[in-house]
Amino acid sequence: MNEHQRIDLGKGIRVVSFFTGAGGLDLGFDLAGYDVVYATDIDGMCCNTLKANLGGMLSAHTQVEQADIRKIDLHDLPENIDLVIGGPPCQSFSASGRRAGGASGRLDERGTLFEAYCRVIDHLQPKAFLFENVRGILGTNKGEDWKAIISAFRNIGYKVSYRILDALDYGIPQQRERMIMVGHKLEGEFLFPRPLYGPDSIDQQLHLTTEEALSTLSDDVEDKNKLMLTDGKYAHLLPLVPPGENYLHFTAKRGHPSPVFAYRSRFSDFLYKANPSGSIKTLIASPGKYTGPFHWENRCFTVREYMRLQGFPDSYHFTGERADKIKQIGNSVSPKLAFYLAGAIAKQIFGRKIDMALMPADFSLSFDKRKGNKAAKTRDLHQSVTRNPQKMKSFFAIGCYDAHVQPTDYSKELPNVSTTVNGDNVYLTVRADNSSQKFAKITMEIFASEAAAFSCIEVPTVNLEITAYGVAGHTVQTVWNAVDDWVIRSSNFHSLFELYGHFTEPHPMFRIRDFSLYTDMPIAKFAKHAAMFENCSNYFPREHLTDLFGMDFGTENFIELVKMLRHYRYDIRCHETNIAIPPNIYMVSYPFTLPFGKQMNFSIKPQRLVENRQYPQQQMRLI
Repeated sequence: MNEHQRIDLGKGIRVVSFFTGAGGLDLGFDLAGYDVVYATDIDGMCCNTLKANLGGMLSAHTQVEQADIRKIDLHDLPENIDLVIGGPPCQSFSASGRRAGGASGRLDERGTLFEAYCRVIDHLQPKAFLFENVRGILGTNKGEDWKAIISAFRNIGYKVSYRILDALDYGIPQQRERMIMVGHKLEGEFLFPRPLYGPDSIDQQLHLTTEEALSTLSDDVEDKNKLMLTDGKYAHLLPLVPPGENYLHFTAKRGHPSPVFAYRSRFSDFLYKANPSGSIKTLIASPGKYTGPFHWENRCFTVREYMRLQGFPDSYHFTGERADKIKQIGNSVSPKLAFYLAGAIAKQIFGRKIDMALMPADFSLSFDKRKGNKAAKTRDLHQSVTRNPQKMKSFFAIGCYDAHVQPTDYSKELPNVSTTVNGDNVYLTVRADNSSQKFAKITMEIFASEAAAFSCIEVPTVNLEITAYGVAGHTVQTVWNAVDDWVIRSSNFHSLFELYGHFTEPHPMFRIRDFSLYTDMPIAKFAKHAAMFENCSNYFPREHLTDLFGMDFGTENFIELVKMLRHYRYDIRCHETNIAIPPNIYMVSYPFTLPFGKQMNFSIKPQRLVENRQYPQQQMRLI
């Protein structure tokens, strides 16, 4: 089989496509000779891209319709359909969803689109269907979502076979794992195509490298000079990142003599630079300014290069601005993977004579083992790193500096923060207002492996003692703003976050040894509770929060209390802010308030999206 030219494997097999996007899945089936008679997506830009390719890379006979699958009149769909293909939106099952506080799965409106897909299949009664999604769909809500999806398709009369496949094994230079399900009515199992590349392939053909994929690319007219990362506070770091690495290059665990980031304080695609002699990590549909993969020439990839990395032919046309095209490419199924799936379906479901190797049902793919081996090597690397931090001169003299950031709605003149350095001991005196009332005393220790990044000390340990004065709720906020500001001013780290990590997987490089209160203010009690790491990212009953604030805040006023705490920039979350969190509980994400440089939104989710949903009890760590 050759995925680069159209062949007649699926000639006469009528296909309809849903959640078509820019057409990656459709293109693979089209090149395999299938007759894709209908394609639909809710996104207008994607539909424009599909139409732009009709009569070229896509069949001129395909009917393209912009529509919401939940509102389509089933009787308007084409008849005598043999195969349905599609991949409902993955955000509610994806890693990015988990980073936001828990992948919501079916609790999110997007997570129930498979129900509409199931309804369409039940109406059309094709011989088979294909369902594509992210790997994370198997684990959201402790696997309950996946059980429901499997049951839904079985209830309409289909057997289901599924596997996690990596597009890297099928001819693109990108590690892109996806769950592929085929619903069918075969007596036995549906078997998936065996990898064409890598250690699981029959002839052990090496994976395609990034450089190989791009080497034959010509007439790329995009101005590469405009794609250079030249401005911003991290831009100067990109040229220093070795190909194949990311921000971790600048951490103590990787042996950097002057760390800029704490280990696991960013996501793995942050400042990630492609290795020309290897594959790249998964392409992101909506990358941020510092989100890789970046080209090894220290620039963003061109659109044409993105296409090659995803497996699109050079002649495929994407509509819209650059960001629109990148988004469409990043959200697509690789056409090369789709092509080989089309071959396996034609061979087994429709009895076409095709010479292609299939995997036995019990065949074990090796990409998880390869990742495990890589992780083991990383652990060995960390253990082998020895660091002899050079003693550095004190950056701070005894004196004062402005705390920079003003608390929410606090219009008084910003107070000074006195800083005294004595060896490895740093003393901060924070006055949030003109009051002389002592508010709290907080003692922190920054671990030795990271402390050498601080220029205000002479030994590789930091003991930070903060004494706070003030009487209002903004005192807590001012304290943490001052600490964040001190970290930025006295070290290579850009924020306190980089010493803590992301709340879903914190790797704090500091600890709070003591948090002594000199007031019985409710906000102070909450601040002490939140400052304990073990209380972050764990669930507590709503009564726990309202009881902290006494009789003025009954449970009926819980949301107003949450809004107040978020007003003081505590990242507190509940069912109304994140649908994945069950009702009647709450969590606080970080032991400190968020600095003003960190975006923070509060919105109440429409209740109609969450009615009658089930929340498995085992998903909660309820304190």
